[in-house]
Amino acid sequence: MDRKVVKVLLCILLVITVAWAEKICPNCGTANRDDARFCKKCGARLPEPESRPSLPRLRVTASVEGNSVIITSEPSGATVRIDDIERGKTPLTITELAPGRHEMEVRLAGYQTYYSSFNITARLATLVVTSDPTGADIYLDGVYKGKTTETGLTISRVPFGSHSISARLTGYQEATKLVEVRESGPIGILIKLGTSRGFLSVTTRPSGADVIANGRKLGTAPLVTALAPDRYALTLSKPGYEDWLGYVNIGYGETTAVNQTLSRLPQRQLPILLTGIVLSAGGALSALMGEKSYAAYQQATSTQEAIRLRQETERWDMLRNIGFGAGAGCIGLYFIIRW
Repeated sequence: MDRKVVKVLLCILLVITVAWAEKICPNCGTANRDDARFCKKCGARLPEPESRPSLPRLRVTASVEGNSVIITSEPSGATVRIDDIERGKTPLTITELAPGRHEMEVRLAGYQTYYSSFNITARLATLVVTSDPTGADIYLDGVYKGKTTETGLTISRVPFGSHSISARLTGYQEATKLVEVRESGPIGILIKLGTSRGFLSVTTRPSGADVIANGRKLGTAPLVTALAPDRYALTLSKPGYEDWLGYVNIGYGETTAVNQTLSRLPQRQLPILLTGIVLSAGGALSALMGEKSYAAYQQATSTQEAIRLRQETERWDMLRNIGFGAGAGCIGLYFIIRW
């Protein structure tokens, strides 16, 4: 047989042998193709063919503690990949891994690549959440868990690690607490809720002033009322006194006190009454003078005298009307104005 033909046949045989070679899965024992990287049955990573048996083996140790793994190698400085993600170089501690199976690959130049896997077992804890006041809605990492009672709310099967616990109650400010769970418990957690309203206390001297905040009447002093936290324009108003204007800041759960003496306005009631009496008296006097002029008008002996007396009578009548009208108006104001 021709030597060239023999060489071709040998090459074909070598290719067929490689193609049909088997690689045994160390996890489940399934036979896989020699060029396969993962087991066709369980999905575990298969060992690489030892094409260079002369390379020394890398000694690797993986110690699992909770949801963390500590990886060391001899020699150190090897690159570590977990689930095809590079994590650093040995010695290396990787924390907060998710529960389950993880594939590990450790490489160092001049050494055979090390392949292995490890399992993270979920570690669970029990939390007992109480709130002040009770009856608050509790959320763990944004998920509703129930309401607190006098004995607390029990939350089971909480994974180790960092968690956010929020408490919500109508009339109170939402409170959130960050908790680091490192033991199985039960772990007691107290959340205090601050009131979502503040209080305004108003007293005036004299009492009875209207209390107006941002244009809305709240009542009359003395007064204690709840308000939403904010800045308010406050007015204290009482007839006969100057209005008091100011600003108050209402904070969560705080009481803001306002104690104010009002300044009295000048007394206007009596002068108005006196003015009304004087005007009315003037009207009465004008009426008498008008009657006198009218009587003289009736007894006039000449035309000129009659014209003069008639005009005089009309003037006194006009003054009478003005005096009585203005006097009545002032006396009416006396009963309307209270100060």
